[in-house]
Amino acid sequence: MSTDAPRSSRAPRDQTRGAARRDREHRRARSSFTRSLAVVIAALVVVGAGGAAYSLTQGPRVSTVAIDALSVAEAAGQRIVFTTNQPLAPIEASQVTIEPSAPFTIEASGRNVAVQFTYPLDAETEYTVSVAGVESASGGPTATISHDFETGTPPIYVLQRRDGNDDAVFLTNLTGDQAVPVFIHPQIEDYRASRDGLVVETSDGSGAATLTGMALDGSDPAPLAVPGEGTIAGLQMADHDGLVGYTYTDLDISATSGIESALYVSRLDDPDAEPQRIEVGTDPRVVDFLFVPQTSSLVVLTFDGQLRLVDTSRPDAEPVLLGGALGLSGIERGSGRVIAEQSDGTVLIDLTDLSETPLPQSAELDALGIPGPVVPTVQGKTLRTFTQMGEDGYPESQAVGLVDEAGTFEPVFGLEDGGDAVMQTCASPSGSHVAVIVSPDLANNPYDTYSRPLPSRLETHIVDARTGEEVTVIDGTDISWCAVTIG
Repeated sequence: MSTDAPRSSRAPRDQTRGAARRDREHRRARSSFTRSLAVVIAALVVVGAGGAAYSLTQGPRVSTVAIDALSVAEAAGQRIVFTTNQPLAPIEASQVTIEPSAPFTIEASGRNVAVQFTYPLDAETEYTVSVAGVESASGGPTATISHDFETGTPPIYVLQRRDGNDDAVFLTNLTGDQAVPVFIHPQIEDYRASRDGLVVETSDGSGAATLTGMALDGSDPAPLAVPGEGTIAGLQMADHDGLVGYTYTDLDISATSGIESALYVSRLDDPDAEPQRIEVGTDPRVVDFLFVPQTSSLVVLTFDGQLRLVDTSRPDAEPVLLGGALGLSGIERGSGRVIAEQSDGTVLIDLTDLSETPLPQSAELDALGIPGPVVPTVQGKTLRTFTQMGEDGYPESQAVGLVDEAGTFEPVFGLEDGGDAVMQTCASPSGSHVAVIVSPDLANNPYDTYSRPLPSRLETHIVDARTGEEVTVIDGTDISWCAVTIG
């Protein structure tokens, strides 16, 4: 007789029934999932079809807008870029509207529409840029895309040489009531500012100049390498690539040795690098130079009386000869037109085709008095100063105003006291405001003993160019609107 326990036949049957039950439940779940998925897909198809239909009835829409509200008020050539949800048909300039009005160019490709402002826009101003009749590249209804924005306020800097105290470069505002020193030194000869930072020229009293570059708030100061122990003149900054330019002369120069009036270019972001010397012409000594806005190029007037266009990014390239000149007055933002003094009058040189046209000089201007320097602003206007002489042969009054391309004079500032003197005039980036640097009572306002001497007292008058109303008067000089310095 066997001693093994009897085996039950129920377990296999229970397992078989459980497996069958699980299989049925799995099939039901899968069927339910399939039905749910079908419902979701159907819903998505409906939504997608609805969205497509909506899109087809609405036309192209804006996905993103890119604009730097501060840069558009600081420099020419800045842009607002619209990106749409679909590629676009060609767009013409006639479809674009800017309020308040401003000159522009347009470039459209694929889903992007770029509107480039020819000149800087007015600061602290609300603008609307609209593009009408925008159509998909595949056709369909048109739409209008637009964007509202308020421009920023570019920083304003002035230099104060303070008798009995260290000199200072101040950061201030349009009304001059928020002045903050960003750089202090016993003897500040000069400074320049751009969107890339500040560069300040100082001296220890020996006559040897040093340069210091820094951020716009005065932080991270670092000495810039200079060619040697010597004087620096004509300090300038480009609005492109952090370029700094100046002319340099050795302290120990003689008739047979030393560097005299040589042009050098440095970069703020590479302060330890040796300055790049710019040499052109048979006599490389430089009388004057200016940076061409929005480029790394220079217009250089050398001792041989020739103007040349030099590309600092291509030092081996042959300079472009612009012709003879006696002086260099300025370069207009946006257009790049050079104002130069020639033996037979003042001319505008267009750098795009090297053509020359006489600067407007109407009979009205001839009657205003003795003309002073010509300062370019924007849209073909220039800022000019005229001095009226008294019967005794001394200055009696001065008038500062804007002259348009027809030669019409619009006064913005006047001095009725013949003892005061206009030292320099400059315009804000957009031309909306004018700065007039005045020496009060010039005969009794002694010059200091710096390498670049200035009257002891200087005032910067800020005037609204559209109304002629004076906004404020700031103690100091060398307002950062000026491309060049006094003297």
